[in-house]
Amino acid sequence: MLVGVDVSSGYLSRIRTRHLVQGFFGLIVLAIGVQFSLWATAHLGGRLPAVARPAGVEGFLPISALMSLRLWVVGGGIHPVHPAALAILLAACVSSLVLPRAFCSHVCPVGTLSELLGGVGRTLLGRTWLLPRWLDIPLRSLKYLLLAFFVWATWLAMELPALEAFLDSPYNRVADVKMLLFFAEPSRLTLSVLGVLVVASVLVRDAWCRYLCPYGALVGLLGRLAPLRIERNAATCIDCRACTRACPARIAVHAAGRVENVECSGCQDCVAACPVTRCLAVRGPRRGESGLRPGLAALAVAGVFLAVLTGFRLTGHWRSSVGEAEAAARIQSIGSAEYGHPGAGGPPVSGTGARAGWAVGNPDR
Repeated sequence: MLVGVDVSSGYLSRIRTRHLVQGFFGLIVLAIGVQFSLWATAHLGGRLPAVARPAGVEGFLPISALMSLRLWVVGGGIHPVHPAALAILLAACVSSLVLPRAFCSHVCPVGTLSELLGGVGRTLLGRTWLLPRWLDIPLRSLKYLLLAFFVWATWLAMELPALEAFLDSPYNRVADVKMLLFFAEPSRLTLSVLGVLVVASVLVRDAWCRYLCPYGALVGLLGRLAPLRIERNAATCIDCRACTRACPARIAVHAAGRVENVECSGCQDCVAACPVTRCLAVRGPRRGESGLRPGLAALAVAGVFLAVLTGFRLTGHWRSSVGEAEAAARIQSIGSAEYGHPGAGGPPVSGTGARAGWAVGNPDR
């Protein structure tokens, strides 16, 4: 039987800095989506786009980012086709090395959307639902299995030359436009899966994030190393358990000293719910620290995330090496077999053609 949880008490109506940070990044993602759609639509129609391609769209290319990360780690440098994908992945990881899974609860647009859908569920039903433990625990393991699969596929099963060939392949060079077309012209199966995920997120807060998101699994594991954590002062705790009732991850915050649970997203809903000043706070590992106010912690997460992206921009590793002339030519023939996924019946990649074919006579490169 499902257990209902009412988390609609007054604290949720407070405008907190985390919500403002989520709104800030949400507006940026919306602007990126609109700009990229205008850019891609113009090229698909054979017209010169009136706007530039926004590099931030590469945040939606996680597989390319994982491959680029491997190449960078082994000393192959930052791959030039989708450098912003690597930048955003590293920014998510670094911010979560400061406050566990902070990327999920502060920056990630999917996390924000999932939280909003949970709010719709509370409005319609008066509560969101928690699955019974016997079902919740095995379902939580799915995101770690998905992460393990993607790590195996991109770091273990693929030889480095093959990985470089994929990153240079025609498919990867237009992967962002392929992604747009996938969602602009969805199949019935795609619509069905998206519909199930939306309904699940309305009924169960953060359903995608809690059970299926491999990105969340990655930053959650990295968060084990984070120096900042939510900490409870047992001396001032009145054992009202408001923190535990507010926690979307079902963590027994009222019984914890420092919240070490890998499912903690650093959202600080528990801190906002606590009626005792500074009983719960984001604190470092040293005893006696007064802790950060929720607003300062949220701003720190946003600052770290933006600092990583700024570092990539300042060093010239933000814009794709695929120039407008190349993009125009490739997008015009994007429906051909040449741009099929190499692992799904598309042409095999050789590791030479994509980069060499456009290296001469292209002023945008």
